[in-house]
Amino acid sequence: MRRHSQNALHHTYKITRDRGVLFYRPSDHLVYYTLQSVLSRRHHLPVLGTSHMYTHVHEGVQPVDLRQLSAYEHDLSSIFSREYNREAGRKGVLFSGRFGSAPKHTDKDKRSSLIYVFNNPVEKKLVGKAVADRWNFLAYYEHEYPFSRKPVIRYCRRRLVDAIHQVEHEFKAGRYLNYALLHRLFGPLDPEEKEQLTDFIIQRYFFFDRKSCEELFGSLGRMVSSTELTTGKEFEVGETFEPFSDIPYREMCQVADQYRLLGPGMALLRLPEVRKARLAQLLRQRTSASDVQVARFLHYTAPTV
Repeated sequence: MRRHSQNALHHTYKITRDRGVLFYRPSDHLVYYTLQSVLSRRHHLPVLGTSHMYTHVHEGVQPVDLRQLSAYEHDLSSIFSREYNREAGRKGVLFSGRFGSAPKHTDKDKRSSLIYVFNNPVEKKLVGKAVADRWNFLAYYEHEYPFSRKPVIRYCRRRLVDAIHQVEHEFKAGRYLNYALLHRLFGPLDPEEKEQLTDFIIQRYFFFDRKSCEELFGSLGRMVSSTELTTGKEFEVGETFEPFSDIPYREMCQVADQYRLLGPGMALLRLPEVRKARLAQLLRQRTSASDVQVARFLHYTAPTV
């Protein structure tokens, strides 16, 4: 039975049903992120932080009650699943049945929980510092364009300007960015422009409660620096501890991208079993992935851990 108390910070945890990879590409992150943004506002749910990992998502939220939290999580899972299934040509349930959650009552426990959320990419060896990861969004609390050069509209190519204007239009209309739109916006851009548009989208849709974070840590700067001093802890959210690096998932994404399997339509997830088996062999040869990680990457029955 879920617990709740007034003013508690809830650390939530959501994983795919088969424990397989969820986020392969920036577009996967951006659909989910902009959906988080739109739905947190719609449900009036303060969110202090989140982290998108390859197979799961962490969030730190402050709901009025569990009904509000459950409604938000239900909408987030169901709408994203519909978008993801349409994009990948798949059917069925995407996420595990219930999301994990654990209320944090004291300021110390709240800080520790948020530090844990932000430091997930560090724990999984993806980055040396939490602020260096784009998909925990920590760098965006203090900077608009942490991973690219801020675009000067009058000097930008028309296609980037048009993309920025389209994102602005969707944001003001209260709509998240779906796959079809993202493919259309990013398709004609060069690598530098893609980085700029990604930073613009994240900052425009930024929905985290900076004020609550400042009150909890003293300042945003202290929050960021706190992630370098400790990793935080979490024992109650229901996450299965796995002491493995996530670097192999990044390596496999690079290989799949080289073979054009991660473009619009996600050809990777539409491969027949014979081709999946051949690709699995290639991934074992060219990456440091274990058999279990290869299976999770390709979404087939994994060997027992």
